[in-house]
Amino acid sequence: MKENNKIFGLDLIRVLSMFFVIFLHCSSNRLRVGMESFGWGIANFITSFSTCGVPLFFMISGALILNSKKTYDISYVLKNRVIRLIIPLVFWSFIALLVKFYVDSKLVFSIENYYNEFIQILNKPIAVHFWFMYYLIPIYLISPAIKVFVDNAGEKMVLYIIFLWIIQILSYSFSGIIKEPSQAAFLSIAFIKNIGFLSGYLGYFILGFVLFNKDISINKGVCLFIAFFMAIFISIGTKAISEYNGFYTESFKSYKSIFVCLISIMIFIVLKDFKNSNKYFKALINILSPISYGVYLCHNIFLDVINYFGVRNYTILQVSLSFILVSFISIFTIFVFSRTKGLSFLFNGSKKL
Repeated sequence: MKENNKIFGLDLIRVLSMFFVIFLHCSSNRLRVGMESFGWGIANFITSFSTCGVPLFFMISGALILNSKKTYDISYVLKNRVIRLIIPLVFWSFIALLVKFYVDSKLVFSIENYYNEFIQILNKPIAVHFWFMYYLIPIYLISPAIKVFVDNAGEKMVLYIIFLWIIQILSYSFSGIIKEPSQAAFLSIAFIKNIGFLSGYLGYFILGFVLFNKDISINKGVCLFIAFFMAIFISIGTKAISEYNGFYTESFKSYKSIFVCLISIMIFIVLKDFKNSNKYFKALINILSPISYGVYLCHNIFLDVINYFGVRNYTILQVSLSFILVSFISIFTIFVFSRTKGLSFLFNGSKKL
């Protein structure tokens, strides 16, 4: 973990994933209208590739946390890792709910109504993009046990768990695509899908650890070709199933899709030990990486505000404009407050940068 190239590679993946997620949310409205248009096809393809952003976040976490000896210390995990996820989540949930009451004319603001909505944070995300944290925080909580497992189980046992997880997401992938009940029942195997401890995301967490520590000799160009081909396949499949259903359908873009998994693996392999020779590029990544968590939490809130004021993202031009605006505003906001003592932890879950 002390190798500079590998640490920089993870930082690069984190920043790239951050922008992928922002683009996914900026494209959401565009993908639900005008499926016959060229602009829809562009948004569909880019989001097909960008969907790997969330799995990559899980994989980075696995690579870092499961390689750290500090993960054995439960008190350290709770005080220094879990709390830095929860406090900013609560803060931005508070802000997101205020924005929700402001932009949604159907909601009537009052202290009682606000409290009744906010208390739901214990069971469900206040904003749609916060769903990610309701899976990541539990994984952080059990990470000491997972650390004990991966360090003592042996490579074959860890790979066996990954194999079961791959079978599981294969089941998720095809059961969500195939409409014929008898075929879907054959592919949706309960004995596999009900291996609940793996979820769809803990597998990515362990996979990140495995791929980070394994020297993989596969050609980087081949990896990029596979990722590009998978993105084409996902975009074609998304268009076909959306036309079949009569509305935009994301089955091929599911984070538990084998196709998204393959893209995520290829991008991780290509970038995990990325060698940087440009000091300005390195400086940029070193600035953006530490604030990526705060940017993730706040970006969709700013997007809601932009949508409210008329940029509805129904054209590819509006999507591009929103992506630039939301990225800039989110990065600027977290950059400023992460350098403000007393507010950095609240906004970004970090000490003053």
